Amino acid sequence: MLNNRNGISAPPNKWFENRRDFFIRKVVDEFLSMYCGFQEVYAVYLRCRAPYLNGSDHLVIDSDGNMFRIWEQLTRMVGSESDKGPLWRLKDLCHLVWPEGTYDHDRSGSLVDWLIGSIFHEAMKLKENVYLLNRYGSAAYKMKEYSIDIPVTALSARAPTLENIVDVEGVINGAAADVVKQMEQIAFLFITSSYMLRMILPAYAGNAFIIRLLIEREALVERFWGESLEDIFNDMYCGDAAEGFCRAGRSYLSGQWFFKALVMYKRAIKVNPTCDEAITRMVQLQQIVSENKELLVGAA
Repeated sequence: MLNNRNGISAPPNKWFENRRDFFIRKVVDEFLSMYCGFQEVYAVYLRCRAPYLNGSDHLVIDSDGNMFRIWEQLTRMVGSESDKGPLWRLKDLCHLVWPEGTYDHDRSGSLVDWLIGSIFHEAMKLKENVYLLNRYGSAAYKMKEYSIDIPVTALSARAPTLENIVDVEGVINGAAADVVKQMEQIAFLFITSSYMLRMILPAYAGNAFIIRLLIEREALVERFWGESLEDIFNDMYCGDAAEGFCRAGRSYLSGQWFFKALVMYKRAIKVNPTCDEAITRMVQLQQIVSENKELLVGAA
């Protein structure tokens, strides 16, 4: 039973629950893509940093359009209420997979939901501060010496400048400091979310969608988690990495993806030459594939 915000029990969404394994896979898949996207934003942000200026890091506001590129990328990531971006959709998806009230029986999942939600809200604030710097930062520095266009009277023998009225540099530098703090906070939250998703993988050892995702995004998985697929499967299946590849093979076989299933069983034998299931299935699938050459079309 799911709980709403008032703590009242509500009937479960049977359609969603029957497909929950798929949506958990979707969370992991979209997170990996989102993490890649943020790394691109972070790389542009680093080009705006001038380290060790006056003893501390400083954000260069006007740096060959980099601030505008950051704003554009953040806007695409976050989107708007009427046109949600991938980060917004990921946050909503996490709320569906781990709804409020599930903390007691799925604490790790609820923590992932909280972390993704925190990334989203920090990104929203970051986008606004980057917009402020991009739209007003350079202009404010240019205008601070300008005299205010007001009539000269006995009370104001000389027209004040913008700098006399407001601490322009303080305001802009404050926003720049917020951008640095928020960008580093989002980076930390992404790293923590990635760590949490890796740690809870063993809980989804029976989810064929997750296993196939790890295989299909193998290069990205190794890049973010610094482990080979064999090492991850060893962790998920108590030292039996072959079981991970066999599970993938069964899943592909059930969908009549014979060539992909064969590849998985071959990988299972590579890590465990005595795996009975992999040996038997490999022989069967090799015969099927050899007798139906058309199955190889587009399978490589």
